[in-house]
Amino acid sequence: MIMMEEMSKELPSEVVESGRQPYRMLVVDDDLQICRFVSRVAKDLGIEATLISDSRAVVDADSRLRSDLIMLDLGMPGLDGVEVLRSLADARCKAAICLFSGACPEVIEGAVEIGRELGLQMASPLPKPLNVGKITAVLREHKGEYEDAGPTAGDLKDAIRMGRIRPHYQPKIELSSGRTIGVEVLARWEDEKTGFIPPSIFIALAEESGLIEALTACIAQRAFKDLSGLEGGGQELGLALNLSPLLLTDVRYPDRLLDWARAEGISPGRVTLEITESEAMKDRSRCLDTLVRFRLKGFHLSVDDFGTGFSSLSHLYSLPFEEIKIDRTFVADLGRKAGAETIVKAIVDLGKGLGLSVVAEGVEDAQTAELLVRLGCDVAQGYYFCRPQELHGLRSFIGKNELTPSFVSTVLATAPSSPSPRSRSSRRSGA
Repeated sequence: MIMMEEMSKELPSEVVESGRQPYRMLVVDDDLQICRFVSRVAKDLGIEATLISDSRAVVDADSRLRSDLIMLDLGMPGLDGVEVLRSLADARCKAAICLFSGACPEVIEGAVEIGRELGLQMASPLPKPLNVGKITAVLREHKGEYEDAGPTAGDLKDAIRMGRIRPHYQPKIELSSGRTIGVEVLARWEDEKTGFIPPSIFIALAEESGLIEALTACIAQRAFKDLSGLEGGGQELGLALNLSPLLLTDVRYPDRLLDWARAEGISPGRVTLEITESEAMKDRSRCLDTLVRFRLKGFHLSVDDFGTGFSSLSHLYSLPFEEIKIDRTFVADLGRKAGAETIVKAIVDLGKGLGLSVVAEGVEDAQTAELLVRLGCDVAQGYYFCRPQELHGLRSFIGKNELTPSFVSTVLATAPSSPSPRSRSSRRSGA
């Protein structure tokens, strides 16, 4: 029998008087004593809790309540926690999810990673036994985020219209020479009232509210204008744009992007579109049409965040990508965690074997840069070289970056030789 109890209905007066939608939470555990213990802590913080003792009821309850936080026991009978995560992902759950369990840390972290790969918002897990301090910390953190109320779709629409979201540029460095050969275009929103708004917040909002095309148009057109005549080392700089997979279902989108580029005198051959392959392949047949049309018009395609998720290598082999971008997680772990170097080397070797350029992002120190040179990586970017800059800052960086960095001169003698990224890209394009 499915048991469900709604608790903590008597909320503090300040919550009621504020007119805010109450913060909603699901507590899921087959032990109702644990559920009730969590709910008592929640009530003290003014949180409305619904208690569920059968994991089969979670998705329906979340759909009905539109929860803000789900606290889920990983070891439930019937549907276990991982099965529940998959069901929540299928139902497009928007709640933060906090797993709690008495399992070993490796199992718990593995379940958290599965949730992230499924696109769920996973909070830091809690080991059992639970106590008031642990529960309070989680609830305060997530309730605080809820009450801080991020931007609305209306705020975003106004920011796009007023030009408040502007492109910043992070240089991409050719590791064999130290030259700046291109930039990644990154959207930045500095709100007059609330300050810096992270891209992870407003890009997700744009996708949910149907504003992603307007946001992309705003950033792309401004970037094309800024970079139309910019050179590095006597050559025109390439520019990389992140493209939401939602745009790939529109087979006419390549025409619009080409029109924007041509309006500013930008050749599509200078533009690389970075796409998260695992997301794009959710509608493979329609996305493939759009990807092929991008290539036919002269744009380059890059697999972003490569090495994460459960994407198929057959997609990399059969789809018209020319570049793979190693996820920053592996780059950050180089020299720090066992296995990271092996994974990065495998990705570099895979790219070379397929005739692809390989880019590493998130390079934050000389040790990592030197190791990437030794591994044969083609291009890198990160704070070690330069933080994302507005146009004037980018111009200044390029003007000062004429000399080969020290890490290149010290490593080139022993680094493996490799063809340039452009020569491999041209081989893929049939040139």
